[in-house]
Amino acid sequence: MTEQAYFSHSPEETFTLGYRLGQRIAAWTDPSGRVVWLRGDLGAGKTHFVKGLASAFGILPEDVTSPTFALAQAHAFQGGTLWHVDLYRLPAGSLIADAIGLDEMLTQPGVLAIEWPERLGPGFLAHHPTWQVEIDSLDDTRRRIIIRSPDAGGLG
Repeated sequence: MTEQAYFSHSPEETFTLGYRLGQRIAAWTDPSGRVVWLRGDLGAGKTHFVKGLASAFGILPEDVTSPTFALAQAHAFQGGTLWHVDLYRLPAGSLIADAIGLDEMLTQPGVLAIEWPERLGPGFLAHHPTWQVEIDSLDDTRRRIIIRSPDAGGLG
């Protein structure tokens, strides 16, 4: 697993990093490597990052909103579906996966972006290579974004 750190000074830069990751994932040939974990405090920019990710698949950024209350949103694109999942409002534990149909999402072609993945419990997706995105708020506008890729390459 390769780890790269980036610094974003605006929502636009966070969007661009998401877009670049989306391009990398679009080129990823292993369908099991299309899982993205997003960690960060409330308001850190996780959904904005997903807007960029979605844009790389031809999904309009304005169609991507936080699924905090819906839990999961599906965005169709040529070749699959971007599932945007937010587990913030659910208690931690393995029953979460069943409640939202996570196993079914994992079998469909596309990308699965999960906010607050730690709520699934340890090792739930251990058998799936995942891209891990960690967004730390440094102040009102600056973010440190760490991206861990499941292969030897980064965003380039």
